[in-house]
Amino acid sequence: MKPLKKYQPSNGTEGMYFTDKFCMNCLHCDPDPEGPKQCEILCATMVYGVNDPEYPKEWVYDENDNPICTSWQKWDWDNDGDPDDPENPKAPPPEVPDNQLMLFSVADEILQNHEIKELKT
Repeated sequence: MKPLKKYQPSNGTEGMYFTDKFCMNCLHCDPDPEGPKQCEILCATMVYGVNDPEYPKEWVYDENDNPICTSWQKWDWDNDGDPDDPENPKAPPPEVPDNQLMLFSVADEILQNHEIKELKT
């Protein structure tokens, strides 16, 4: 599959439409500009040009030539609350990198083998 073409709004109106559709109802971005969670992707699109290496790879055109954010995860901040609040029953489980699970399973196996060897001696 060929890489997706990066997306940058052509004007402020298009930018507002895109951010309203994606950013303002996303798990990664509190729609309150003074809120605790602001999206690094959105901020980087304001600072860098589409040809800069630092421009976010997440803002792209999909296979139908529609602009999307590949990191978008639907979240209703008004009704669902703060996704980072540990007391929030609607909060998503924390993301755990795949390799971290591998480390734990390897460490567990090492410990179990060590305990078995100790029992035998």
